Amino acid sequence: VSTQSTGARNGRAMIYVHSKAMMVDDIYAVVGSANINQRSMDGRRDTEIAVGCFETGESETDLVKNGHVQGLRKSLWTEHIGRYEEVFDNPESLECVHRVREIAKQNWDSYVKKEIDDSAGHLLLYPIRVKKDGEIKPNTVGGHFPDTTANILGAKSSYLPSRLTV
Repeated sequence: VSTQSTGARNGRAMIYVHSKAMMVDDIYAVVGSANINQRSMDGRRDTEIAVGCFETGESETDLVKNGHVQGLRKSLWTEHIGRYEEVFDNPESLECVHRVREIAKQNWDSYVKKEIDDSAGHLLLYPIRVKKDGEIKPNTVGGHFPDTTANILGAKSSYLPSRLTV
C-alpha cells in the first residue's frame, strides 16, 4: 500500500509549502521564495524573488495599527488556523501564544484521527517534545509522520553544520 493511498484513505495529504513569509510587529513583512540551501543562495541556479514592506505612520517612529501588514498577518492566520479570534489582535501576548498552541494541538489531534475531520485548520503543532535539558524527542509512535516513514526529526545533513540540523 502506497503512502499516498494510505493518506487519501485517512483524509490526509502531504502539503509542500514553497513560499516563505515573515511579519514582524505588524509593521514589517517579507514574502519570498528563497530557501536556505546552495541552489537558492549561490545566485547562478534558481531564480528567487522577495518583497519587503515596512509600514509606518506620519514619521518612522509612528507605528501603524490596523495597516496592510497587520491585515496580511490576520488573513494568513485566519486561513491557516481556521478561524480568527479577538485574542489574535495581540500576537505578542502570552494568552495569544497559548491559544494558538492549543488550536494547533487540536488540529494535530484531528489530523491523526482515523475519522476524517475537515473542520480543523491546517496549522499543526509539530509533533516533538523538548525536555528541560534541551533534548528533542518525536511525539509519535515510531517517530514518523502518519501514513509515512518520514522521520519527525529529519536526518543529519552531510553538508550543513550540525548545529543547524538535529
